[in-house]
Amino acid sequence: MNDHNYNTGFLNYCQICYSKDLLEVMNLGYQPLADDLIKVSEFNRECIYYPIKINLCKKCRYLQNNYIVGDKILYNKDYHYRPGISKSVVDNLSMLANETIRNYDLKPEDLVVDIGSNDGTLLSQFKYLGHFNLLGVEPTGTYIFHKDHNINVVNDYFNLKSSQKIYSKYGKAKIITTTNVFAHTNKLGDFIKGIKNIIRKDGIFIIENHYLLDVIKKNQFDTFYHEHLRTYSLKSLIRLMKLYGFYIYEAKTSDRYGGNIQVHFTLQKVNRSSNVNKILKIETDFGLDNPKTYLKFNSNIEKIKIELFEYFNKNKSKFIVGKAFPARASIIIHYFSFIKDHLQFIAEQPTSLKIKHFVPGTSLEIKSSNLLLKNKPDIMVILAWHLFDVISKKWRQKGLKKTSFVAPLPRLKIYK
Repeated sequence: MNDHNYNTGFLNYCQICYSKDLLEVMNLGYQPLADDLIKVSEFNRECIYYPIKINLCKKCRYLQNNYIVGDKILYNKDYHYRPGISKSVVDNLSMLANETIRNYDLKPEDLVVDIGSNDGTLLSQFKYLGHFNLLGVEPTGTYIFHKDHNINVVNDYFNLKSSQKIYSKYGKAKIITTTNVFAHTNKLGDFIKGIKNIIRKDGIFIIENHYLLDVIKKNQFDTFYHEHLRTYSLKSLIRLMKLYGFYIYEAKTSDRYGGNIQVHFTLQKVNRSSNVNKILKIETDFGLDNPKTYLKFNSNIEKIKIELFEYFNKNKSKFIVGKAFPARASIIIHYFSFIKDHLQFIAEQPTSLKIKHFVPGTSLEIKSSNLLLKNKPDIMVILAWHLFDVISKKWRQKGLKKTSFVAPLPRLKIYK
């Protein structure tokens, strides 16, 4: 079996089955890293641009980026994303903790490990619900926020080596979670072996990630930033984990982040949930195994690009701002490059670590959303378009009665 660990640079083969029979689905050109935000005080610092080309393996139908930047460059001490400042994300993680405790009958002594735990938000939800044997693993500077919740954390990259240290100090885990992490690491083989090293035989490994079917169905090309090396279907996840001796137990999909999938694996042979076969059938019926599905996806994006260009050109005299800067927004701004020429600034929550930074590769500043009521925009482009209804309703109620709210995806949407 290949080790599924990849060095930095170009890949001309499938990350999973190593076939070289690849179909180019989309070429986004060279772009800066989505989290390489430049401080306003360091305006002259230049960003490094890396390629993004998305390929489909014709043999095993994996959708994947063909360039590896590397974990240590992407996930460093200055990482800016924090789930704890977003109510919708916190609510989702609270639901995950609640369901996990209920469905797997956690005992007080059972260890729960969250890999890529960021600021400790998910683990804090377990603690709020009365479970205290918790451990986070987080390589970036956001690990310091675990102290706010009084939760143990290992400030390191998760791999086979670090898993051995975790096992020596904390023992084996009943539950291991990883939300929006499993598609990211370039040392995938070491990551899975590390999971196997610290999970109990009766343990559950929960993966939650953006979902291939929703990416294609909703034209979510903005999920193809450098951190997302792979885009999983349920079928592809089952195939991958089987190579390492894991069996699927449960699967479910949700609308989080525009559509994601949550899959539960175990080392024990178990009867899989009925949800598994239902989702697999939906994937087949949708055409995820058909290359034509992906070529149509590419064509859809180009149509949206034209629609947006015409809309902005028609409204070029208006006062336009962007709202929210998730990592995916960087892809929209750079591939639909005309957008940045029309935005005055991008507004983020006042508690965001991204404020007083420039969007990577631009002179577009990220400012506090407190400014929106003082400088009421004619048009607000909601770059976190998957939260369009929540954000537009909130700011309409706050006083932006005359503002038009715009979502760039999955199709141009205008709410006046």
